[in-house]
This record gives sequence, C-alpha cells and structure tokens, in this order.
Amino acid sequence: MRYLIADFVTEFNAKYDNTKRLAEPFIYCGERETDFCLEVSENYLQQLMSKAAVGTTIGQIENLAFSGVFNRKIIKYNTMLVHSSALIYNNGAYLFSADSGVGKSTHTKLWLKAFGDKVHIMNDDKPVVRLYDDHAQAYGTPFDGGSGIALNESYPLKAIIFVERGEENSVRIPDNKEIIQKLYFQTARMVNRETAEKMLVNLERLLHLTKFYVLTCNMDISAAYTAYNSIIEK
Repeated sequence: MRYLIADFVTEFNAKYDNTKRLAEPFIYCGERETDFCLEVSENYLQQLMSKAAVGTTIGQIENLAFSGVFNRKIIKYNTMLVHSSALIYNNGAYLFSADSGVGKSTHTKLWLKAFGDKVHIMNDDKPVVRLYDDHAQAYGTPFDGGSGIALNESYPLKAIIFVERGEENSVRIPDNKEIIQKLYFQTARMVNRETAEKMLVNLERLLHLTKFYVLTCNMDISAAYTAYNSIIEK
C-alpha cells in the first residue's frame, strides 16, 4: 500500500489494525514514484514487544516500528521527527515538545479547553518537520503515541516550545546550544554516522527557520494563557 506522508510517497504493508486505521487518511493513489519503502520483520516486532510496557498491543508496537524506520529515512531529505504535540492555531503549527511523561499532551489539552474550536491538535506525539529554502513546514503522520490523534494535515511551523514542569508559569527564549541539545533528544536517534551528521545539519538549519521557547508550567489552565500571551501574542 502507498501513502503520502509529509509529501513523501511511502510504501509499506501494515499487518495490524492499529496502523491500518491511522494510515488510511494518508493513502495515495497518484502516479508519483515511491520515494521509499518501510519494512519491519515479525521477529523485530516480537523483540520490541518483549521490552514493552504491560498492556502494550502488538498493533501499537508495529506503529512504533514503522515510525522509527520512517523517521530515520526522512533525515537525508531535510526532514525530521520532532517528538511533540502539534497544536494548530490560526493556520500555523506550534510544536510542544518534552520527554515522555512531562506533560506536553496535558498542556495542549489545556489549550483546547481555553480556546475551544480556535485550536486543534494535528498529531499528539510524532509530527515531522520538513525544511524548505524559506520556511519549515510541519506535517501530521500516521504514527501515534497512543492518543489516536494523527491527522493528515500540514501547516507552516511557527514555533517549537520545550515544556518543563514547574509550580509557576513562565516562558523564556533558549540559546542555540540549549536548543540543539533539547532537539537532539526529541528527534530520531540510533542512526549511523553519515545520517547523524545530516541530522545535525538539519537541526542547525531549523534554528534559522523558526522560533524556540522554553515553557515552564503547571497543570492549571492559566498555563495555556501564559503560553499564548508570550508566544503567539508576542
């Protein structure tokens, strides 16, 4: 089966319903040639399954495996995973990124509560960013961290916001060194040396194509208003 993901014609054959369902909106029936194929073996899925948390399904493991292959392949095409919850406001993408468990999804849900139908979430865990000459574009993917939010949409990237927990809400602008360090841990890893070098080039290019912030926040709805006032209204 062929899919159009981040404007790449991507071919893979999912075995389990979880990935089939998420990938259905991305089905491609056009005449473009396939850019690349994704393959994962049943043996590899079982290896991942043996290390997964209790309650994880084989369908979720398959989605994770295809995601990993896809996110490594796109690096050489000036594209990268940004592990984040992709919030869409006024036709622009704001990626709230953090380590798992910090609360990036909890934070973007506060935006839904605060701003209603003015905002929505494009992908709650694995959007990708493609770098063009004059801008960065955020894309939804059929890869998911468990929320089921994986829309086939694309918007200009307006900002990447690194989320940290704190008792008080505040926003600051990080320096380039901190940005690179944080981005490195929120993109595809386990790559060979050549791909890693290209990944670093992509990260450095991204510095010039979008804005970055660090949001320290609690879990109160006031955190959404603090972020809005400091990032969007600035």
